[in-house]
Amino acid sequence: MKSNKKGRKTMKRKLIPPFLMLFAGAVCSIIMHFNYYETNKMLVILLAVMISFYIAGSLFTMMLNIFDKKNQPEEEVQEEAIEEIVSGEGTPVDMREGQVKTEG
Repeated sequence: MKSNKKGRKTMKRKLIPPFLMLFAGAVCSIIMHFNYYETNKMLVILLAVMISFYIAGSLFTMMLNIFDKKNQPEEEVQEEAIEEIVSGEGTPVDMREGQVKTEG
């Protein structure tokens, strides 16, 4: 159940950069249209605005993911590391020391 909840959260977060970029582009286009910008100048500015807001959205998404990992309880971090090893996404060498405790 927890992995499904995490999957939905990451899917929603993947949409942050494109939506932020499109929203900023729409606002920028409307403002420039009402201020009678020339088409060539408007397109260059719009491209710069959209790229910069996509990068800002990506950084925001990365920060949210980092904060979630830091705020996760230790048990969930261990379960997540074990799931990554089982699925082949990670190896024991990739994990930080002390994340997975083995009994024995």
